Amino acid sequence: MVDSMTQSGAGTIKPHPPTSTAQHAAIRKMSLNFVTLDVFTSTPYSGNPLGVVFLDSQPITQSQKQNIAREFNLSETIFVHPTTEPTTRTIDIFTTDCEIPFAGHPTIGAASWFLTHSAEKGVTTLATKSGIIPISIQDKETNYVAARIAQNTRIHKARFDRSEVLRLHPSLKPFLPEGVTFPLFSIVNGMSQLFIELESLEALAAVTPATGGELISAAETEYLDEGWRAGLVCVYFFVRDVQDEVLSKKVIRSRMMLGTLEDPATGSSASGLAAYLTLTEGQAGQAHEYHVVQGVEMGRRSDIGVGVTLDADKKIEQVVLTGTAVSVSEGKVRVPPA
Repeated sequence: MVDSMTQSGAGTIKPHPPTSTAQHAAIRKMSLNFVTLDVFTSTPYSGNPLGVVFLDSQPITQSQKQNIAREFNLSETIFVHPTTEPTTRTIDIFTTDCEIPFAGHPTIGAASWFLTHSAEKGVTTLATKSGIIPISIQDKETNYVAARIAQNTRIHKARFDRSEVLRLHPSLKPFLPEGVTFPLFSIVNGMSQLFIELESLEALAAVTPATGGELISAAETEYLDEGWRAGLVCVYFFVRDVQDEVLSKKVIRSRMMLGTLEDPATGSSASGLAAYLTLTEGQAGQAHEYHVVQGVEMGRRSDIGVGVTLDADKKIEQVVLTGTAVSVSEGKVRVPPA
């Protein structure tokens, strides 16, 4: 067997000592179980991929988590802490660059895993850096799950000028009328969105990544109100009232750009858009439902549901993100050196 032989000298092949039982045990000890899910879809290889890594009783460092997330190279990877309370599971959310307090598709992915995929029973909340998130099954037939997300919304005073949008996305020049400006919104402090409403799917198809891969840095822009300049600003393009052939109803179609990155499903941005539309157009004391379809242009259709309830004073009472997820792969990942 080639795997058990090494070459030495002038073509001499020497046997390589087989891996011992103790070495196999050591490798297993240095490994963590993982699964990958496609989120906001029930069809494998659609939606937004998510890595789910299960931590054991031996903790790993933040640097090791970051290295694992970078190895998965997905928009987000979550780390599930060992069980300490039957009804609550703690998760950490990492991008390839840093840990973040909240994101929509990791939240729905985690909720779907514990409520519809895992053998664990009785999990009702996720503990995240953004706070406690109640989760539940919304529809047993479709395995749709719901997560009541933390929200501290803000409509920022400044609006983004057309010229700035065209500097980043010049392909949209034929589709943006002169003088138009665009709102900036935060679903929570540190997670902000620039909403660019377009009039047609033709315009949506014309969206390209930002020129030069430029990011809108919250820390460096004056478009966000003082005290809210943290994190990055997602640029969220959307078209309302699109007749969807799959669902046979009208939906919001969207795309999200973050520099050179296009995301197939952005639950935080969809939640932010639903919250913004409800605050600016909704009726007090009523619940408002939205269905957002994202990722079509990437060949990874994602179906994102958001419900927003206003109280009698027209303040947001709750934001509920809904969706489903399908399992794609599972295995073990080696723990990087500390």
